[in-house]
Amino acid sequence: MSLPDARTAVCEHLAGRLSSATLFRSLMAHPDWHVPVYASSEGEAAVMTFVDAAGARWVKVFTDLAAVEAWAEQGGGVPGQQCVVTDGANLFGALEDTLAGVEINPGLPEGVHYQQQHLPLLRQWARIVELESALETIDTGETPIGLLRDYDAYVIVLKRTGPDTAQLVLAPDADGRLLAAVFTAEDTLAAFFDQVLATADFEPIPVRVNGRQLFGQLQALNLDGLVFNCSGPIPPRAFGRRLADYVLTPDNGPARQSQPGDH
Repeated sequence: MSLPDARTAVCEHLAGRLSSATLFRSLMAHPDWHVPVYASSEGEAAVMTFVDAAGARWVKVFTDLAAVEAWAEQGGGVPGQQCVVTDGANLFGALEDTLAGVEINPGLPEGVHYQQQHLPLLRQWARIVELESALETIDTGETPIGLLRDYDAYVIVLKRTGPDTAQLVLAPDADGRLLAAVFTAEDTLAAFFDQVLATADFEPIPVRVNGRQLFGQLQALNLDGLVFNCSGPIPPRAFGRRLADYVLTPDNGPARQSQPGDH
């Protein structure tokens, strides 16, 4: 999935041409957010907060150095403002509810802000992108398996088969394999509904599950494996059922290529 850079994404979203989900993905994927800092009493860099007229504290962040300089020229900061540079998942995943919110590129046309009630959503998108990145690195042996086990917002889809019974909806597979369809975010679930379930003769039931529930079900059911985000918009990732055994084994560290099973 090709994402616009963060500054472009904000502009496109404000113009109504970019979905909220794609905007959040662009914000989290942005590799070099500039965050103003000051030297603490211990001599360490501490993130600056800015107090508004009501006494509430905000954090200001910038997509690039040019945005920082433009803000300083408008009187918001000082020339040569010291900043730390970090990626979006780290930045937005660390926002605390004690803040009134976060301002992105304040004072610029592509500026936007999120208030306190939106901070949990930003943190959730940071976790989504972190998880999806972990799925991409399983082959390299760098994935912290605990991320897969501890994630608590997977979504599966059920088909009701009786008053008190339902069965798992599977991902399409050209080879006829029985693969659970698993989704990590709202846009990947929506793509499955649009592409696969639009003509279904039943009412699909999305169910949120945590990692232990998901991989426990994979162990219990007679399936060949699972596919994360089988309908896009990000690249799907398929794994054999042995991944469940590995994820649920206590004290497993980063995944090694020989461990998760066929994928």
